[in-house]
Amino acid sequence: MTAVAPDQDLVSAYARGSETAFRALVQRHVHLVYATACRQTGDVALAEEITQNVFISLARKAPRLAGMETLAGWLYRATVLETKARIRSELRRRQREQTAFEVISLEHEGASPFAALLPLLDDALLDLREGDRLALVLRFLEDRSLREVGVVLGVDEDAARKRVSRALQRLGNFFRQRGFAIPAGGGATLLSSATQAAPSAVAVCCANIALASGGAGGAVNSILFHIMKLTKIQTSAACLALASAPLAWQHFTQAALAREQTAVDVQIANATRQADAVETSARQIRQAAERAQADAAKLNSHLDALKQQFTAASARPVYHWDDNSPYARLPKSVLAPMRGAAVRTRRGHISDEIKQLLQMTADEAAQTQAAVTQFLAAYETREAQNMRQVPPGADDLNGHTADQTRVFDVPYIGSNQMIGLRQDFFGQVTSVLGDERGGIFTNALAGWMPLTEDYSGINSAQALFNSSFRARFYQPKPGDKWLSFSLSTSPPNQSSMSCGVAIDDVPLLFQPYVQDWLDAMQNPAP
Repeated sequence: MTAVAPDQDLVSAYARGSETAFRALVQRHVHLVYATACRQTGDVALAEEITQNVFISLARKAPRLAGMETLAGWLYRATVLETKARIRSELRRRQREQTAFEVISLEHEGASPFAALLPLLDDALLDLREGDRLALVLRFLEDRSLREVGVVLGVDEDAARKRVSRALQRLGNFFRQRGFAIPAGGGATLLSSATQAAPSAVAVCCANIALASGGAGGAVNSILFHIMKLTKIQTSAACLALASAPLAWQHFTQAALAREQTAVDVQIANATRQADAVETSARQIRQAAERAQADAAKLNSHLDALKQQFTAASARPVYHWDDNSPYARLPKSVLAPMRGAAVRTRRGHISDEIKQLLQMTADEAAQTQAAVTQFLAAYETREAQNMRQVPPGADDLNGHTADQTRVFDVPYIGSNQMIGLRQDFFGQVTSVLGDERGGIFTNALAGWMPLTEDYSGINSAQALFNSSFRARFYQPKPGDKWLSFSLSTSPPNQSSMSCGVAIDDVPLLFQPYVQDWLDAMQNPAP
């Protein structure tokens, strides 16, 4: 036998947002709801409408039902109540009178009275205790096996058979007390004849309408679902106790439900109090903020008035030249074209000259230096991705042997990458120094890096290039303080230069490849 998910698992899945689980619940119980509505109304169209309303109610109340093993009993009772609300009391009274008349007529004619008793069946079921009613609904209206009935009721199959038998006896007593003769076993026949399959479109329609009506997916229902889960352990423990004591099932079930309801009420009451407290606090904060804004506006107005008074009362002082001052005042029109060396090494260390020229504070100098270092590191990282060491050719030796020469081909990182890096770098400098000082600083970098894509020059202080290049390092002689270095750029703007580079000024890109030479220069043999 293929195992099916209990109703409580499907309800929990739907409460977490699964529409598939809700559709499975509708498919499982739609025939029970539809048949009950048909018996009550005798009208197919009205029965379909009642069926839709019942499943809409299930969609809205699903989180509160998450602890039920099966929803059959709840759905049956909800269907009957919904139906009764739709039928006028006078119509129901006349229907019962007509039913009694038909039963008497059928008995006199020798025909079976079961068909005429169907309208009274739901009243008879509602007259039973909840446990008896659930047993009959599962066994006959949903056509469950005795084993499945026992699983839901928490008893074995034999006990479930006895429970169903007792419930049938009490159902028969209901009819006999009202003057209807019903033979032994007639209750089972009556219940079996009461089933009616719902049209296939009804289940799909009910599921779609219920889901569209806003079921358990909202925030409030999600909270209710988690609140119900808080007592699930208590419910499981109560069910285990009931399995060991079937005779006390009804009492303990009602007690567990009462405790759960009390816990939920307490939780809701606490949540309501907390929400009220939060709302009160928020209202007080808003009022305080409004008062603070009003006070700030008054203070600003007063400050503006004081500034106007001060400006009117005092004349602007005349600036006098101080021959002992280390600084001179210059118009901005004179300062802008001035170009000092922004950095003093290939590694991008900011020069003291540019710090003094731009009157950088210690914090500004530190932030600017960090921007230069970050920019150079990003550029060299992209160079390293495609750089390769190559054997030296005859044009690379420059009077050295091949063992004394190390050559590297470094492809250009590309205009798009270079432009992006440069724009980010200049933007960081401008955010620290402002537009005017930032512009002076970046212009002062012209000897260290290309400022535009059309720049093709090359000099001994340059650390960044607008083209691919070939770099050569030569092994230093004992006692050398500088590492011989030459560089040539690629066509069409081919140019070259040779110079010595200090140990600390060797680009990080090449340091791992010439580290042994650098170590020998720093630690010469005795």
